[in-house]
Amino acid sequence: MRVGFVFERKAGYSFGNDDPPDSNSELLSEAEERELIAGLRATGHTIVSIGDTHELIAHLADWQASCDIVLNRSVGYRGVERKSTAASVLDAAGLPYIGSSPYVLTLTRNKYHAKLVVRDAGLATPPAALLFGGVPDQLDALTYPAIVKPVAESSSIGIEAGKSIADTPGQARARAEQIAQRYRQPALVESFVHGIEVEVPLLVDPEPYVLGIAAVTINGAVPPPTHYLSSEAVYVDQYDYIAPPAELDTDRIAAAAIRAARALGIRDYGRIDFRIGADGQPWFIEASTHPHIQRHSSFFMVAQQHGMDYPDLLDRLIQIAARRNGLVY
Repeated sequence: MRVGFVFERKAGYSFGNDDPPDSNSELLSEAEERELIAGLRATGHTIVSIGDTHELIAHLADWQASCDIVLNRSVGYRGVERKSTAASVLDAAGLPYIGSSPYVLTLTRNKYHAKLVVRDAGLATPPAALLFGGVPDQLDALTYPAIVKPVAESSSIGIEAGKSIADTPGQARARAEQIAQRYRQPALVESFVHGIEVEVPLLVDPEPYVLGIAAVTINGAVPPPTHYLSSEAVYVDQYDYIAPPAELDTDRIAAAAIRAARALGIRDYGRIDFRIGADGQPWFIEASTHPHIQRHSSFFMVAQQHGMDYPDLLDRLIQIAARRNGLVY
């Protein structure tokens, strides 16, 4: 098949004077771009490197003629809805693509809205409040400590070591004001769950199923229950993964991940992130519709447990989306 590849590069991001240093964190580095393209080419498909959304739009007729399906890894450059732009263009152009719909991309991007959906589906998610400027908040009703973060970012953007945990509503309001000014979006204040952080990669073909469960580690070990992944650590990959500790109820976690994926409408592939409390309760934190699929990712770690090498994993994503779109190869 002829597989297009839409994505943004770190090198393509133009920093403004007020942009925080981690605002390009989720964009691909040159090494990540090379790794993904090499892996895609090793699947045996013809790979068409489209580039970012601007390139997608500027030469749309060319991509319609040269691509059978598109791997949509676009997250855009600016704006809280930026992740849905490429998918909307592809839908309008009638070009099949791998990944979730524009609506689901936007829904899951907003951590607060995603929490409301999974909560109503019966999943546990930490109590939280969304802070809008000038609107009375509900911070006094939360349990502290709480973590304060931008409502619509990924890759731990806006989460700083030693600064993102608030012990009182006053501290949360002060941090939320900083978030609103720096990232130009509301802040999510969420009761912090002391426990283990796990990532659950899953495939949807056509129903969601868990590929595996990975516990996040620092220096090869599960960190203390007060630890959280900061933007600084994510930016330079200062973390890794291991199989979940034996005391965790993996069946319970997997069932919660499947329920979350169904409730949110995730398509083809995705990842659900939980913190596991001391009592074993999985607490939904967020869902990723563009989870990391580099070699350094929980996705590739659990894929290897199924005997897949890197091209196998990428080809599996292509196959799933091709079947969903009625394409045969």
